[in-house]
Amino acid sequence: APGRAMKDGNKMAYDRAAGRVQQSVAGRIRNAEERLRRLLADPVPRPPEPLRFTLASPKGGSLHGTVLEATGVTVTGRLAPTDVTVKAGERLLITGPNGTGKSTLLTVLAGRLAPDTGQVTRRGRIGHLPQEPAPGRPGETVLQAFARGLPGHPDEHTETLLALGLFTPDRLTTRVTDLSTGQRQRLSLARLLSRPSDVLLLDEPTNHLSPSLIEDVEQALADYPGTILLVSHDRRLRTHWTGTHLPLPLHSPADPPGNANGEPTPA
Repeated sequence: APGRAMKDGNKMAYDRAAGRVQQSVAGRIRNAEERLRRLLADPVPRPPEPLRFTLASPKGGSLHGTVLEATGVTVTGRLAPTDVTVKAGERLLITGPNGTGKSTLLTVLAGRLAPDTGQVTRRGRIGHLPQEPAPGRPGETVLQAFARGLPGHPDEHTETLLALGLFTPDRLTTRVTDLSTGQRQRLSLARLLSRPSDVLLLDEPTNHLSPSLIEDVEQALADYPGTILLVSHDRRLRTHWTGTHLPLPLHSPADPPGNANGEPTPA
């Protein structure tokens, strides 16, 4: 064996044994080199970074005071007159039966739908995650949809998208119109994560997601220092929610306009 002193004078026998040892060692080295070559040719993907929502305001320049204020906003047949005031850093949970206008309210606050009456004041950059992901533009791939609105060529944003861990490399060239609802929800989430916001408007953010991804989203929301308005029927998410609560009551068309206003209350 290597390193063991000879116990007799049969040097020829020891030379033969040493040769066998050297052949064994050389074989193990060749095997190790081959395994290393295969690993370098097809490396194990780096684990994705934890999901993280980021602020648009520079460090030390966070918003203060009121960031969202809606006064008497209505949408005919969808949202009764509602008043909402949200301050910087506040976390507001909006609840109510189906048909009370929760999704409509978030869409109005995001500026994607003009109210029929009332006024909305916004400060800071707003990120909006609708309840149902967009179906996608004809012919647009996952990477192209992710990079839409970002500077540079879509290929320049490949690493950023892959680092989120929401899509594998082979999915980046898939057309968005061919994705499942859950995959399109992942794409919407990826766009939101990659664009800093001061205010997040999230409409059922855990819909269509896997349990493990839901946990990642919940942790990202817990770590986010900005303002959050959340609509969710997720019992777990609502149980762990810390912040204020705005219940929207269900109203019939005959209800007088002044009865639909809601004021935030402690959760």
